[in-house]
Amino acid sequence: MTIWPSPVHSRGESRRLSREFSAVGVDIPPARLRQIAAHGPASEREWVDVSFALVASNLLTEKRRSRRRLTQRRVVRCAIVAGAVVVALNLLLCVGLLFFILAQHTLPY
Repeated sequence: MTIWPSPVHSRGESRRLSREFSAVGVDIPPARLRQIAAHGPASEREWVDVSFALVASNLLTEKRRSRRRLTQRRVVRCAIVAGAVVVALNLLLCVGLLFFILAQHTLPY
């Protein structure tokens, strides 16, 4: 028997699940998914399709999550580098201004 990720109660949930299943190549209408989830009669092929679709959609979800985490790490790294560059430029500007002010106060001879 297939373990459902959560009970399919609403039409919206069954439509979402049907779209997820279609993304992995299993086309089952939302109404049929609700019947199968309610332990209605289903053929062995439908159970195999549903089992495959659940596993494949979970794999796709994990792949998306890992890509998102990687992108977040890259963004944070770029933000840190950009912040360090801004701080370094600010420091250089302050040192340049300090030298300019000190050069104005020195004697010309």
